[in-house]
Amino acid sequence: MGGFYNHPRFFRDIKDEFNVYSKLKIAKESEITAGYLLKIPRTESTDFSFTNLRLDSNAHLPYLAGKFKFNKNLEISGETSYSKTEKTEGTAFMFQTVANFEKFKGNALYMRASPEYAGYFNNTSTFNGNAQYQLTKRINVIANYVQDAKNFRRDTLFLAAPYQKFLQYGIQFKYAKHGNLMLFNGSQRYQDRLMPREFDYREKYFRMSIDQQIDIFQINLETQFGKTDNYLTGFSGNSSFYSANIGFEKFKTSFNIYGSYAITSRYQLQNQEQFYYGARILSRFSDKTYFSLFYQNNYMPEEYYSDRNLFELIFHQQIFRGHEFDLSARYNLQRGELGNKDFIFSLRYTVMMNLPSQKVAEYTTLSGNIKNLGVNKTEGIRLIMGNHLSVTDKRGNYIFKNVIPGEYVLEIDRSTTALNDITDINLPASLILNKQENFFNFGLTTAANIQGKIEYNETENKLTFAQLRTQKSKKKKENLVIEATNGKQTFRKIVMIGEHFDFTYLRPGEWKVKIYRNGLDKKFKIPIDHYDLYLNPSETKNIVFNVIKQSSEIKYQQETIKVTYNENKKQK
Repeated sequence: MGGFYNHPRFFRDIKDEFNVYSKLKIAKESEITAGYLLKIPRTESTDFSFTNLRLDSNAHLPYLAGKFKFNKNLEISGETSYSKTEKTEGTAFMFQTVANFEKFKGNALYMRASPEYAGYFNNTSTFNGNAQYQLTKRINVIANYVQDAKNFRRDTLFLAAPYQKFLQYGIQFKYAKHGNLMLFNGSQRYQDRLMPREFDYREKYFRMSIDQQIDIFQINLETQFGKTDNYLTGFSGNSSFYSANIGFEKFKTSFNIYGSYAITSRYQLQNQEQFYYGARILSRFSDKTYFSLFYQNNYMPEEYYSDRNLFELIFHQQIFRGHEFDLSARYNLQRGELGNKDFIFSLRYTVMMNLPSQKVAEYTTLSGNIKNLGVNKTEGIRLIMGNHLSVTDKRGNYIFKNVIPGEYVLEIDRSTTALNDITDINLPASLILNKQENFFNFGLTTAANIQGKIEYNETENKLTFAQLRTQKSKKKKENLVIEATNGKQTFRKIVMIGEHFDFTYLRPGEWKVKIYRNGLDKKFKIPIDHYDLYLNPSETKNIVFNVIKQSSEIKYQQETIKVTYNENKKQK
């Protein structure tokens, strides 16, 4: 059992919330939760909301939720709720399923709320889903669908992201070890939630993307052609986009250059030209010196709901022990702004005298980039570090601000990545953040798999000299241990002779798979007891371990036998 109390600071129409719940665990990964939520409205007038429904009195919301994992391939969860105030009643429900099979992976979420439901959403429905089918080792068929909810209560500290209805389907072709070609067809609907609207359009498009690694260079080229219906101005026209992204690492420094050119009919003008370009340099010359430089000339109007840096310079130098120099400069657009820019400059010299004093809270930041190593996207990925949350932008950049220096664990929310996406390093990762700027980069690729079987064979008994033929025994169900390791991760499974085994969601690279006898009788022989494998992204390797029953034989030793006897004569 549990509960919580919440006094929302930025939800203007809710004063207090009380919740109690009880959870029943019915299996290792299956549970049912029943609870009750009480919402107390504010009495003062509020004028900001993304929904037409306001609480007229206390709202009572009993709810029932469940999560059921039927097997390793299928998981289903859902929630249903009822709300009641003095004047209104409403219902809502949510259903989600996740499937993970050998060739098919997918997930889907559907939510619906009645017009007078007093929860977070009302008078709306939303559906999000994606599916991936492995047609061959090199070809994957991919489909994605997103339909945002419309009426919802939102924390007013942040602006609302645009309403989006999005459908995309296509193929991913791995034409080389480090090369991918993606072809997609789709449609999208974008609508500004704030007034006056800056955009409101529907678009059908075709998109082609190429990811290629050449030596140390990671190259991404993308082009899109579409037909746009602009509901803001009433005209229709063509929209074309061309973008390139080149990144590489050298001398403890990562470089990334980005450029995009578009002729679009999405906004106020037909066939409006847009040119976006930028670059980022992250360098840690030593433990005492690091440098970061970022520039981007502008952002697309659809990104106005978040902070956007146009220029950022960060430099740190430890001159000698106890003396540090920091310089930072930012030129940015605050959330909600399209034209007014802010410039922030700071210069700091720090002397640590190691004198006893009262401890004062200091803050630092953690920033980095998730490199695209052949996945569908690195945008919108949630990263969690303690009580802090960050979401990547369209180029995979993220930042945690106002963090107290110390030791943290960085995690990735896998519900925001594709089912088969996996980081190229072990996560969660333990990080120690110092008082200066901190950087942490990693990549996102697609997981590999290993499948195999333990085969049982009986050799034919052969007689040599005086060998006895033994009675053929039945196949014995012996348990063996299969281990897969890449040096940093180790997985083990107990498998019976004659059965299949698999290791799924493995990080691409070098793996060693070894079989252990686990007390197996000496009369059984394992000719090959390990495999050294190199797993490519999305690859499935198949292996076989053979267990052979050895012949039993009895041999008689032939030697000359000497027989003697004694005769005793009686004397008369």
